[in-house]
Amino acid sequence: MQLHLRKDVSESMKIFDIRGGSLPAIEVFSTAIRALKDHALKHIERGGGHIKLEDIKWVLTVPAIWSDKAKTFMRLSTEKAGISGDRLGIALEPEAASIYCQHVYRKMDEECGAISGPIIVKQGASYLVVDIGGGTLDITAHQKEIQNKVRELCRPLGAAYGGTAVDRAFMEIFEKIVGPTVIETLKKEYTSCYFDLVRGFEILKRKIGNRKSSRPKINFQIPVAALDTLCKRFLEKSFTQTLADSEYKDSLTLSSDKLQMDKQIVIDLFKNTTEHIIEEIQMTLRQTEPSDVTHFLLVGGFSESDIVQNALKEAFPDKEIIIPDDPTLAVVRGAVLFGHTPDFVSSRFTRYAYGRRIRPLFDESKHDKKRSFKTNGLFRCKDVFECFMKKNTFCSVGTVCKCQYHTFEDLQKKITIAVYVSDNDDTKYVDEDGCEKLGELVVDIPNPSKERRYVDVEYHFGGTELTVTARVKGTDEELKAGFQLI
Repeated sequence: MQLHLRKDVSESMKIFDIRGGSLPAIEVFSTAIRALKDHALKHIERGGGHIKLEDIKWVLTVPAIWSDKAKTFMRLSTEKAGISGDRLGIALEPEAASIYCQHVYRKMDEECGAISGPIIVKQGASYLVVDIGGGTLDITAHQKEIQNKVRELCRPLGAAYGGTAVDRAFMEIFEKIVGPTVIETLKKEYTSCYFDLVRGFEILKRKIGNRKSSRPKINFQIPVAALDTLCKRFLEKSFTQTLADSEYKDSLTLSSDKLQMDKQIVIDLFKNTTEHIIEEIQMTLRQTEPSDVTHFLLVGGFSESDIVQNALKEAFPDKEIIIPDDPTLAVVRGAVLFGHTPDFVSSRFTRYAYGRRIRPLFDESKHDKKRSFKTNGLFRCKDVFECFMKKNTFCSVGTVCKCQYHTFEDLQKKITIAVYVSDNDDTKYVDEDGCEKLGELVVDIPNPSKERRYVDVEYHFGGTELTVTARVKGTDEELKAGFQLI
């Protein structure tokens, strides 16, 4: 989630653990990916397969709402983990789930002769993929075109309203009871106990629902000994007494190492999150009009919750909500299918305005006087944003924007090209609010000379990530340039 929430995503960024320690984020991510890669290779070896690393195409899934910077960071992390960039595909999680669900129902059609459930496989039908995982809510609107092809109806929407949002609400209750100092110390000095507390609630959260039950209270295990020690240290009373003195004394009781909670309290913890999920879905539906969205595909671990399912059914009674047998695995299974059909989504909307920084001749009617500077006898304007792709543009896979660059110095060996993204098509300068550098790509100039050398750069849109190719004029070699996150 740090890649989604932070603006300073770069190769040098650091992330912090719950005890306050820090490490370079790229080391943490690449280590995790390397562990998954090595684990997969061991399984292949045990199965007697003679498959080499370079024979495998790897697919990494990311939330659709992540920025291009976050996607680039994940690609760099994967390459650092030992997977070649040319053997790696980036799949957007709700799109992968969409592929999987349609594959499953198409199989049903082949084997049973009829489709018993959804009609989303029919040409022209529109539907939402609502992917609710641990950290993010990811919503994508699709319309079926032809066999194995869909198009995006609007840019993906979503936010940090996954299952961990409910976890945070739960921890806020504990913080009200024992205070922030006890919770912070539990994280730092009794880390395993803190995780026991979180895991205990995670198990409870998946089981709780709106189903009628004769039991008004529910139990789950908590680290009583650690909490008791810390309450005595900071509050000078036991955890039992602390609980009895809190505003939750009538709804929370302690029995041995188990906490008994009123069922309604746990259900209420979901309310804020489910309301935000419904708001994001409504916003997506408004953007897809006049398309007739008839179905929701509900996937992701948090979508297994009865509370979430019931909230969506009540909020959207006219929509058919489809939940695959194992919604938690829908994304990873769809990612395998994506590896075979990467063009499953034929077109997408751009999330930002893309542009470059230029230094045009200064024009008093257009430019800020403070940005004027003189070079080679001419007055120019610095830091001007030149847009080459507007926000919310509908792009088929393979849509190309061409730009030309040139050297400024004699015997120049490289050209560094900075790419900027902005929330506003009308951005004038690259240092305005809402505009930031996506990254830089470096193009080597073969046989440098005193003459001005030109580089033709193509930006490829419509895929799951922005790709760039460059060709130095006068040469036949096409270079696939990689971004450096600066």
